[in-house]
Parts: sequence; structure tokens; C-alpha cells
Amino acid sequence: MRAALIATILAASILGSLRASAAAEPAPRAADHEPLRAGADSRAKVGEPPASSPNAHETTHDSPLVAYAQELSEAKSRFDTRILHNATTALRAVNFEMSRHPPPRDEDCAQTLGASRFAEQYEELASIQDQLGNFEAVIQANQSALACLPRIASYEASIAAAHLSLERIDEARAAVERGYALDPDDARVHDVRARLDFIQEHWADATSRYRSMATENKGARSPSFHYVRCYLWLAQRRAGVQSPEVPKAVATEPEDEYRLKSWPAPILETLRGERSEQELVQVVRDTSRENEIRERLTEALFYVGELRLAEGDAETARRHFASVINLRVLNFVEYGMARAELKKMRDHASVAATATPGTGNPAR
Repeated sequence: MRAALIATILAASILGSLRASAAAEPAPRAADHEPLRAGADSRAKVGEPPASSPNAHETTHDSPLVAYAQELSEAKSRFDTRILHNATTALRAVNFEMSRHPPPRDEDCAQTLGASRFAEQYEELASIQDQLGNFEAVIQANQSALACLPRIASYEASIAAAHLSLERIDEARAAVERGYALDPDDARVHDVRARLDFIQEHWADATSRYRSMATENKGARSPSFHYVRCYLWLAQRRAGVQSPEVPKAVATEPEDEYRLKSWPAPILETLRGERSEQELVQVVRDTSRENEIRERLTEALFYVGELRLAEGDAETARRHFASVINLRVLNFVEYGMARAELKKMRDHASVAATATPGTGNPAR
């Protein structure tokens, strides 16, 4: 990718960042207040969940996580300007360095002596763009990194994750399978592949992958252990298992007992029915740092939304997923997963709406 293209990416990213931090936000798209479809600005506002629905098992008032998300959205800015400042500053630094030593054209990069260094720069660029929610730029940067180092599977996995955040499930699957072909043992590939199995409702595959990941990362100090167990529990529940089983963590140090009970353990306790949704809200409220409150609420909304979906309450699940989008924690995997779930719901509703009366078949 030439220096001019890099400058274009920088300009687009800063413009998107300024748009996100502006006080005026676009009005909701439609009465159902769903997120924008793929191809639209991924930074745009998603409307709040409707106040009530005749088909909902719970209204906003008796769904504590959704109510708290709405309260937080109304009381605080929708995008943390400090995070925006730090990310755009880092983006300028990377682009300045790449302008001083311009990378070669993508088709020539792999043959240069600096291929590894250029790939690392593109990887850093992709990471910063991911923090800003500029997923198209994430894809572009990882594609350039792949042009420099064509055998790195994690670049394909990052491309897949960005496609997932843009609701492009088929493109995400194609990218992660290319990564799997490069390195079937790559941890990033395993993670994105398992999430795609979950989104595409391949419950046997999702359960198998998450069980394997939970077994491999069963130490109490593993940062992903609790999240993997949440996915594993939910995959089994969606497959019809009434009492899912998940591996227990291994505590090797005295402080590990504390880690086993700390976040996100309360989410799994809520899934299991050991803690109410209101109690989970209180755990989030008790978080000391403002940014962490939004992050934890994003996670809690997604996983409890999946629980409601497993219980057959699609409307309440939709409220939870829409609230995830409203919180705008763009670089969390739960944001991309919530967008993908909402797209599936829209697709199912579209098919139902176009079905020929009396046949149940889509109209031709």
C-alpha cells in the first residue's frame, strides 16, 4: 500500500472519529430502532430499544441490564473522548513513521528486506483502527500485512473479525478458513472460528471448539477462561442441553481463588441462575472506573441476551443486543457478535415478511 493510501486511511479515520465525538447524532433509522445495516457507517448511532413491546417477555422497565444501559447512554457521552484522543494520536504516530519510510506496493512487499517490519507496522495500524471502530481500515491494513508476510494466519483471523463486526458473516467465514489453512493451531484463528460457529448456530462444532479451548486454558490466570466458559455454556444451552457442564478452573496460587470469583465470573453465575440479572447490574454499578462500567455492561448485555435467545425470548434478546450497540464499545468482540445477531434477526424477519401466504415458502 503506497503512502498516499496511508494518508487517505488517516484522513478517513480522523473524520470518522470527529463524527463520532460530535454532539449532534443522527436520528434513529426506523420505528424498530435497529442498528444500521452493513455498508452503512459503522460508527453511526443505533436507536434505543423501544419502551415496550406486546410480544416481549420483559419490557425495558423489568429488564435491568437494558434499563441501566439506557440510563448510562442518557447520562454520559456516547464515545469516550480520551480513548478517541489516545487512538488518533497513536494513529498519527504510525502514519508519520510510515510516511518517513514508505512501504512498497503490496505486490512487492514480500520480496523486500523490510517485509517483516512493514507487516508489523500494518498490524499496529490495524489494531489502532480496530479501537476506533474503523473496520474497513482494519481489513485493508491486515490485507497489506498479508501481502508482506503471506503465511501469517492471525492476519486472516483479524480480517474475519472485522468482517463479523460489519455483519458480513460469509466473508468472515471465508477469511478465517483461509487462516486455518495457513495454521490450524493459531489461537486467534481458533477464537474467531469458534465465534463464527456460534453465530451460524453450528452448535456441535461450537461446543467442541469451546470445550477444547476451555480445557487448554483452564488456569485461573487465563484472561479468556471465563469468556470461553460462557460461550461453551450457551452453545450447549442453544443445542437443547438443559444443564450445561463447563470445566472448572485450576487454582495454583492463593490469589487465584479471588480471580475465580472476579469479573466476568458473575456473568456465568447469571447464566446458570445462581445470580439474578438485577444482581449482575449491581456488580457492574460497583465497578470503580467509568470506562470499565461501559465495557462490563457491554459484555453482560451480550451474554444475557444470548441466554434470553436460548430461552426463546427473541424480543428481549434483541433489546439486549441493541443496547450493546448503543454503548459503542467498538473494539470489544461482543459488539461485533451483537451486530451479527441483530442482522440474523432482520434477515429472519425479512424472510417471514416475504413468505407467500398459506405456503410458508419465500415468495418468488
